[in-house]
Amino acid sequence: MAFHFSLSGVLRLRESLENAELQQLRAITAAVAFSRAELDSLDKDIETARRWTLDATATRGLTGAELHFEVLRDGVLRAVRSSLAEKLTGLERKREAQQQRYLHARQQREILSNLYQRQLAAYRLQQSRREQQRTDELFLIRSNFTPP
Repeated sequence: MAFHFSLSGVLRLRESLENAELQQLRAITAAVAFSRAELDSLDKDIETARRWTLDATATRGLTGAELHFEVLRDGVLRAVRSSLAEKLTGLERKREAQQQRYLHARQQREILSNLYQRQLAAYRLQQSRREQQRTDELFLIRSNFTPP
């Protein structure tokens, strides 16, 4: 008789749910990485603009219009940075929540996987014992049989 796990459908469902949660976690993690890279790039742009303004002021001086433009640009860049930082914070919270959902789904799948493994091991042990019993019976039959 072949091994039959009565909860195999549930196990497949749990595996599917775990995979779906993992895919969502990977997508959110990629979004977090992209947002961090965007923020780092923007920080470099802000620093480059600040250095240019300082260098230009020190070497040749800036007109009032140029200085006004640089102040406005700095304000816009910092507002964009603030917006990106808020977005990143939200994504990190979302990733943490998704991490918990994934871990829960994984734990649920592992419970059934362990049950499957235990039942399979018990089945194999039972099969081994039956086979040994058949071998012993054949031996006894042959040893009790004495040819004339």
